[in-house]
Amino acid sequence: MGTKKVKISAVKRAAHLKSKKTPLTKQQQQKQKQKRDQLSSKREQGQNIFSQKARKKDNLAQRKKYNKLASLGLKDHEDDDDDEFGGGTEQMLDNVADMLDGDDLALLNEIKRKRKVKNVEDHVQQERSIGLEMDYAKASKQEELTQKIRVNLLPIKSREGEIITRSTEVDYVSQPKKKRLEDEEEQEEEDDDEDQPSAYEDSDDDVVNDVDGAGTTVPSKKKLISTTDLLIARQQEIERQKYRIGIICSGLMEKPEDKMRNFHALYDLMEEKNAGSVNLLVVRKLAMVSITEIFKDILPEYRVGQVDTKMQTVRKATLQRVTFENALLQQFKKFLQKLEKLTADVNKRGGKRTPQSVKLAVVAVQCLSELLLAHPYFNYVQNIAQLLVYMLNCNYHSIRSIVNQTFRSLFATDKRLEMTLFVVRRINHLIKTKQNNVHVECITCLMSLKIKNVNLDAEKENELKQKKLENHRQRLLSLSKKERKRRKKLTEVNKELEETRAEENKQTKLHKMTEIIKMVFTIYFRILKNDPTSRVLSAILEGLAEFAHVINLEFFADLIDVLNRILEDQPELGYREQLHCIQTIFVILSGQGEVLNIDPIRFYQHFYRNMLVVNAGKNHEDFAIILRTLDEVLVKRRRNMSQQRLMAFVKRLLTGSLHLLHHGALATLGTIKQTFQLTSVLDALLDTDASIGSGRYDPELDDPEYCNAASTALYELSLLMRHYHPTVRRMANHIANGVPASGEGALPTDIGKLNAHDLFAQYDSTQMAFNPTIPLPKSGEPKLKRGKEMYLQSDFKQEYKKLLKDAKVKTSKQGLQLDFLSALK
Repeated sequence: MGTKKVKISAVKRAAHLKSKKTPLTKQQQQKQKQKRDQLSSKREQGQNIFSQKARKKDNLAQRKKYNKLASLGLKDHEDDDDDEFGGGTEQMLDNVADMLDGDDLALLNEIKRKRKVKNVEDHVQQERSIGLEMDYAKASKQEELTQKIRVNLLPIKSREGEIITRSTEVDYVSQPKKKRLEDEEEQEEEDDDEDQPSAYEDSDDDVVNDVDGAGTTVPSKKKLISTTDLLIARQQEIERQKYRIGIICSGLMEKPEDKMRNFHALYDLMEEKNAGSVNLLVVRKLAMVSITEIFKDILPEYRVGQVDTKMQTVRKATLQRVTFENALLQQFKKFLQKLEKLTADVNKRGGKRTPQSVKLAVVAVQCLSELLLAHPYFNYVQNIAQLLVYMLNCNYHSIRSIVNQTFRSLFATDKRLEMTLFVVRRINHLIKTKQNNVHVECITCLMSLKIKNVNLDAEKENELKQKKLENHRQRLLSLSKKERKRRKKLTEVNKELEETRAEENKQTKLHKMTEIIKMVFTIYFRILKNDPTSRVLSAILEGLAEFAHVINLEFFADLIDVLNRILEDQPELGYREQLHCIQTIFVILSGQGEVLNIDPIRFYQHFYRNMLVVNAGKNHEDFAIILRTLDEVLVKRRRNMSQQRLMAFVKRLLTGSLHLLHHGALATLGTIKQTFQLTSVLDALLDTDASIGSGRYDPELDDPEYCNAASTALYELSLLMRHYHPTVRRMANHIANGVPASGEGALPTDIGKLNAHDLFAQYDSTQMAFNPTIPLPKSGEPKLKRGKEMYLQSDFKQEYKKLLKDAKVKTSKQGLQLDFLSALK
């Protein structure tokens, strides 16, 4: 079947070819670019625009005259190239003048003279108008350069929950309007008087892509630049980038689905170089912090899953959500990779450890920590936790402290315990890999674990329970069919009740808690066994003292032997480590360790020896360790102590209170008050009769059993009753009166109900807050005391009295006036 040819018009063919939009060749593209440059060069010549328009108007008027004369036959076409349109008229008037004479010739000459004067005036007026228009253009351009506009910044939220709006003034920069030129050849050929429709793009792409910043040019003239100019230029660049980051972030927060490309502009600001220019360190930090805040706000609380939209059909709304989540996940992954690259410079060997890289690494670790705390169960969060665990052993203290505080906050707020178990396992792996050669922060972060009501002997109890269930099962088999059916229904009901009470969730949580405490004790016991002289020994002992109430009973004897060996075989052990060892031992012996047949007399001696090492200097905060140990020794184990030992501890404790600050002295008196209330043996210490007791009190003896504390009295109370703190005076008077509940020497209710730890914390003045507050002095004029008259020569006193008696004294408002010079003369 043949094809039929159809003939179309040239207009339809041109329209058809125009609608097809065939791709241009390289030559055509080069040609269009040249024409575009010519157009732009013409536009840049703003100073000639007004003169061109004026000249064009004159040419149009002269062309009309020329056409009129040509129609009358008074203009030869040969003169068109030699003269402008006014030249032919002059020649015509000269030809007419040859044929005239007399008055007509004079009139014609007068017309010619007036015509020349008019042409000169028109030219002068034209030049003047052009100059005025040029001055106006320059003035408007100068005004535009100095113009400032007020820009609204992102609002901030105060701690009280109040929204604070902010604004600032920035330089006004006119944005170039982008025109879509459909046909540039037709655009160049058409006249300037015709207006062409143009489409303008209303978007923040010019700010995101940094159109203004990329187009800045350096002046060609070499000029000396001072330090002040450099600082001003740096501050202006910082302000400009701040404004740009604010615009990008606000666009992202308004509609993240359509503004994913804005992340690329922020990522470019994180790099060392951007579009050939070097990014400032402040700008790189601001970009990192801004991206972190955006992710904290727009990341979902759930874990994003992978949905294959090609294999299964989904709704349009679901498809949009899945597409957005996948794009967001990719951007989050890219951001984490950039942060990991910044931290690798200071964590790995051979990295670029410059001051700038360290500062960037600190900011990167802060961003990772905030993301971990904000979304602990989002995708790639385990990668963040693993990276932070390795940064926990970094060589820089600032980074280690940030990560330590992050893990403490995570352990305190984690409800599901999944991330806590993961972090503890990674810390265990790190310590095992480094062979216990780690920093203290790797151990101290474990102190914030919320370990309560954990029974490590649950496995044995489960075995016993299983045996009981087997016996019960055998009994059920011997039951009748009706009874078995009834038991089955009862079991189903009990199971449903457990589900409604979330018993299964509690069991899962308890299992995770058990795994966590097992891992923690694995870390502690490995270091105690393999490296007892490690630099983290103090943190290990502090952790054992904190979690000693959940240690397995079968480990008690071995652990006490290890701690005793550490106390006796390491003379260079610090007082803090010794106090932690003693605290751990007494915590063990006060709990489940009471069933053990262990004599703690050696540990009493160690504790009695170290009670006076804490004073009002730098180590005053370590008195809290002594307070916790005193609770175990004087309160919980008071019935297992002899009277001599109990009195010796109270006497030494009160002696040490004289070397402490007021809140330490209050805590000491609170412990003694509680001990006086629980036992009546200590009343003998309030008697000053030295005949009671046998022997003489020796305060320098390290054994509390044989220091004869019963032969002394609590003389320190008389000094504390004159203490500078009013509460200390009141508490000392209360103990000196025998701790009465009412009457003389009784304490007020608000002070009497506080224990030693509450007194130590509530009356702490390290934050420059004295409790109770010191009243302001009364305002008044100071009293001037009249002094005695003193004379260097005894004879002058008689002469002085004689002058006052004989001379004339003038009385005035200021007092008595006497002219001694004239009187002496």
